[in-house]
Amino acid sequence: MDIFSANEELALLQWCSDHLAAEVLANLLRAESVPAVVRNLAAVPGLEQGAQVLVPVSWLYRAKQIIASSAPSDAELTLLATGQWPVEGAAE
Repeated sequence: MDIFSANEELALLQWCSDHLAAEVLANLLRAESVPAVVRNLAAVPGLEQGAQVLVPVSWLYRAKQIIASSAPSDAELTLLATGQWPVEGAAE
């Protein structure tokens, strides 16, 4: 089953340097229920010339919000892992 209807217009969300990076981004979007497709730009499979991540035009704003959201800080990751905020000045 195709995730896009036949007449749905796709918009370029981001150019990626390689297919793997594009797949990682597309999977992040899919995990947030945003349909995404990767278009490899290489004429020959295995030849890296970059890739595009495309989303339906109606999902473009949400996709941009997702990729613009900041990554968690080290302190937030520690809190999630241990349930406690790290102590400032503690030896690493």
